[in-house]
Amino acid sequence: MYKFIISIFIASAMFSCDQAKQSDLDKLISKRDSLQIEMNELNVLIEELDTSNVKASALVSIDTLTIGKFEHYFEVQGIVEAQNNVTLVAEIPAVITKIHVKEGQEVKKGILLVTLDDEIIMNQVQELKTKLELATFIYEKQKNLREENIGSELDFEKAKNNKKSLERALETTQTQLSKTKIRAPYDGVVDEIYPRAGEMAGPQFPMIRFVSLGQVSIKVDVPESYLSKVKAGDQVEVNFPDLGISHFSTIHQRGSFIKPLNRTFVITINLPHDDNLLPNLIGVVKIKDFELENALLIRQENIMQDSEGQNYVFIVINEDGKSVARKIFVERGQSYMDHTYIVDGLSSDDRIIAEGARSVVDGETVRWNQ
Repeated sequence: MYKFIISIFIASAMFSCDQAKQSDLDKLISKRDSLQIEMNELNVLIEELDTSNVKASALVSIDTLTIGKFEHYFEVQGIVEAQNNVTLVAEIPAVITKIHVKEGQEVKKGILLVTLDDEIIMNQVQELKTKLELATFIYEKQKNLREENIGSELDFEKAKNNKKSLERALETTQTQLSKTKIRAPYDGVVDEIYPRAGEMAGPQFPMIRFVSLGQVSIKVDVPESYLSKVKAGDQVEVNFPDLGISHFSTIHQRGSFIKPLNRTFVITINLPHDDNLLPNLIGVVKIKDFELENALLIRQENIMQDSEGQNYVFIVINEDGKSVARKIFVERGQSYMDHTYIVDGLSSDDRIIAEGARSVVDGETVRWNQ
């Protein structure tokens, strides 16, 4: 009896498991059929899109050409020079008695800079003055005698010659005396003082570097290839990158000699007085070498080049009511900054593809934000 009950229980349990498995299987089959239907619908949609020849238009941006004046410049470096930048020396050998100025001091023309020992020359001047007084007295006596036909002509000529000789000697010595006082030759700045008081001065020893406060200039070596494009009177712009300033001026002088070592000629540009423009400061001179009125201008980045080196752009034209990209070969002129002028191939009403030009092909439909 007990074994019979257990058998019935096992059979019931197995029947229940079979029913559960059958239910899960039915659900999976139903899900499979549903997915198959969806997949069939997507395949139909894909096939319709493939056969409809519908292609999304490329999104681009449009640039327009401009007509204006095209100017091309080249740049060369130059060095600032003071109009007057000299090193003062003593014209006579003597000991420096006193230096009256300091480095960096601004002075006016004629201001005393250095005094040299003048004792010996002063004694010479006094001695010559004494001799000249006696010679003048003798000359006057001989002159009076000659006028009365008493004295001899020879004595008179000797007295006259002696007087003139002493006058010339005194004049020369007084000139030497003046050279013991070294003065500013023009308004300027005491840039550097080399000796000290008590040291020996002379023509072979530099004493003071003296720089004018007036106009300065910049000299530039220009390659000879620009000789026909640069002339006196041309306007230029001079930039000083280290100072962050610029000046507009004109070419004051163009050199008449080609340097054989570097094949350049020199131009000089005068600049207005500016305390910041120190001698030997480097400046960049921008010189115009080409200009064209009513040029057809395009941004340089919009011009591309193929493997054969031909320049081309993409423009947008209307074809059958659609905006289509067309590849146009162009002849370009010179470029400066971000602009190029077009010699041939485009007209002013053409619409140039800018952004997206490198990803479109000839004949492709395009769209852009109006």
